[in-house]
Amino acid sequence: MYPAPTYENAPTRLIESDSCDRDAKACVVHGSDLRDMTPAQIDDILSNHPEIVFARTSPQQKLIIVEGCQRQGAIVAVTGDGVNDSPALKKADIGTYAGTDLGGG
Repeated sequence: MYPAPTYENAPTRLIESDSCDRDAKACVVHGSDLRDMTPAQIDDILSNHPEIVFARTSPQQKLIIVEGCQRQGAIVAVTGDGVNDSPALKKADIGTYAGTDLGGG
């Protein structure tokens, strides 16, 4: 019997555009790996994988992901739970938040 999938037992590794398996349908990009990627590498991953999980990302990285998806022509929705998420929420086409007043009038 296999353990239930959780973040703690999910395998993560650096996904770079020049070493990423383009035949794979899905990939996982950890925030610590995303930090070192260029916009071109992010665009390459976004354009070659229909299923992507971005794990353990910072608020700034969330904004970078939103901008990358929008460069690909995607309509982007973001959820957040704090003021730190507000740049990505505001940049996204659809932004939803819970539990915090972001001062949006």
